[in-house]
Amino acid sequence: MYAARNLPFNFIIRFAWKPLLVFFVYSAIITCLYEWAGAKFLALPFAPIALMGTAVAFYVGFKNNSSYERLWEARKIWGAIVNLSRTLTVYLLDYIQPGGELDYEALKEHKRIMIYRHIAYINALRIQLRHKKVWEDKNDPFTIIVRDETPFAHQNLLEEIKQFLHDDEAEDLYTKSNTAAHLLRKQSEHILHMHDKGCIETLKQIELGKIISALYNEQGACERIKNYPFPRQYAFFSDLFVWILAIILPYGLMGELSKYGDAYVWLTIPMSVLISWVFNVMEIIGDKSENPFEKGINDIPMTSICRNIEIDLREMLDEKDLPERVYPVNNIIM
Repeated sequence: MYAARNLPFNFIIRFAWKPLLVFFVYSAIITCLYEWAGAKFLALPFAPIALMGTAVAFYVGFKNNSSYERLWEARKIWGAIVNLSRTLTVYLLDYIQPGGELDYEALKEHKRIMIYRHIAYINALRIQLRHKKVWEDKNDPFTIIVRDETPFAHQNLLEEIKQFLHDDEAEDLYTKSNTAAHLLRKQSEHILHMHDKGCIETLKQIELGKIISALYNEQGACERIKNYPFPRQYAFFSDLFVWILAIILPYGLMGELSKYGDAYVWLTIPMSVLISWVFNVMEIIGDKSENPFEKGINDIPMTSICRNIEIDLREMLDEKDLPERVYPVNNIIM
């Protein structure tokens, strides 16, 4: 996520220079043919082109709204995960009480193991969501900026969860196709074990089970966004329509500007470049917002969220040696 108010010029030019160059060269060629080669037939009425521009604007606006909905839903899901993480920890600390052969110190260790397993869970989910799908752009400039401008690198799932899991649990869970889902399964087994030992009342076990279920629901919502791409028919034709508009735009502008004199025809070049670029940027914004887990500068800052959850949970365990919060690097926070 980009954390500053304004994007710096060098960020903008990295994704804008290629289309700007194409628009400039293309409109300059058309204008020179009109003025110097006498190809006056190239001038077209502006009204149908303006009508098409309106249609493209509506289409791109629809795509951008849909993309933003995916992005905002992803952020709400992770907000819910934050709240559920805190609730689960409070319930584990308060609901598990001495009973049977387990004394206070043994229960304290069980609580620590379960809370640390939850920290492993959120980090496993984060790393799983950042694995690229085949339809995601491997050369996305927004992802390249994160790679080049920040130290945030893709983390190894096994090494990450090893920090938080007990004994050889990490190696066993790493072999699963969906490690995060199996971490929740282990939590449910552990809660049942505590119930069987007489340390959790039945009603309180049910309450804890509801939180596990809610976490599964939020994980499923993340996976739905991650695994179901923005419909290709909308994404493809939005980009196609913007380029068609950019292609025909100089012809309509020449016809309109020629009414004011030959000198005004040269304004076709800057006006065509500017209008085409505005539509192109609108298209890029929608395109780069549709996948909020790609590790680009517009994505959900899951690394920061996971670290904040970890700090909150470990403070609830009265730990003092806590990791530092994740701060923006070059105004980018992941």
